[in-house]
Amino acid sequence: MTMKNKTALKLMLLLSLLGIIASLYLVQNHYAPPTKGSFCDISSSISCSLVNNSVFAELLNVPVAILGVVWFVFLTIMLLNNTKKEGLFVAAVFWWSAIGLLFVGYMILAEIILKALCPLCTIVHLIVVFNFLLAVRFYRTIGTRPKIDTLLRKMKWWIIVFVVVVIALVVALNLGEKKNNYDLLAQCLSEKGATIYSSFRCGHCLQQKELLGDSVRFIKEVECNPDGENSQIKLCEEKEITGTPTWVIEKNGIEIKRHAGYMTIEELKEFSGCE
Repeated sequence: MTMKNKTALKLMLLLSLLGIIASLYLVQNHYAPPTKGSFCDISSSISCSLVNNSVFAELLNVPVAILGVVWFVFLTIMLLNNTKKEGLFVAAVFWWSAIGLLFVGYMILAEIILKALCPLCTIVHLIVVFNFLLAVRFYRTIGTRPKIDTLLRKMKWWIIVFVVVVIALVVALNLGEKKNNYDLLAQCLSEKGATIYSSFRCGHCLQQKELLGDSVRFIKEVECNPDGENSQIKLCEEKEITGTPTWVIEKNGIEIKRHAGYMTIEELKEFSGCE
């Protein structure tokens, strides 16, 4: 291995380790209580929490951030793998880096749809892209490049382990504890005249609805984002909704009380007087 390739290898390893650290933080942010937020929640459109808790942040209930950790871990192991079979090693890193670009494209598309930017996600994206560019340069230096079928055959155990890890994550995160039934609370909230003003771009709104589960169907919801489905932006403006989620309780068209922000089940009970 030439000195340039050794330098490129060390740089890719460093970037990969940084990618693991950044992805682990995004995992923590995804599962953190909505009230905690993130250091990179700068504004309503530049926010890690917004993107990282949106409908695009999970695939089959597996956070994309966890998949990012797995991807970087496998890349790191590949980079640390013995380099005696350099052609095979370089080809594997190249194609694995190319796969990483697909996830980058997915998250960039999500940010475009959400009209939001996740600063830490962007750093991860740049790490993936830069690693890919290094892998391309690395790939061009090898004399004999293995064919795809040869590469798949030689790397079959890597592929099997990766598939097993992903399946295990999907199973583990889809067979969690059964959610509580909050039908009575939701029905009481509805009877009290409670309305939740939300936005499809709002990560905390999504978490609020996930907390209530299927019971949320009993509660009146108003979409305040002009790009959202069945948007009622004029009503939101009339009600002076400045942030989402916002809970409002009205009786005979007169507002009794409101609360801006996510609420736990106990807070919802206290807010509404429901038991």
